[in-house]
Amino acid sequence: MGYKNVCLNCKRVENLGTDFNKFKTRKCPISETDMIFVNQKFRPPKKTDKKGWQLAAFLIHHGFVFQRITDENQAYLSYPKSMEEAKLFVEKYKHKVKK
Repeated sequence: MGYKNVCLNCKRVENLGTDFNKFKTRKCPISETDMIFVNQKFRPPKKTDKKGWQLAAFLIHHGFVFQRITDENQAYLSYPKSMEEAKLFVEKYKHKVKK
C-alpha cells in the first residue's frame, strides 16, 4: 500500500510508500509516457480488466486521483464502480477536484 505512480498506457503501477513528501513522478520505463501520481486509496484493477482501467482513466483524467471526496454533509464518498456512475460522479463533484 502507499501512494502510487500509474501509467494508463501500459497499466503499470509503482508503489511509492506512505510518505507523501518523498513522492516523485517519472516516465514509465515501458511506454515512456508520464506516469500519474495517485492517492494511496487507489486500488488498481487487474491488467486484463479493460473496463476497470477505462473507469480509472476516466476518473483520473477528470482530476479524481482517488483522494477522499466528501458530500455536502462531510461524509466520505465511495468511488464509482461503473462508467455510468462515474459520469454522474464527475459531474456532481467536479468542484471538489484540486487543481
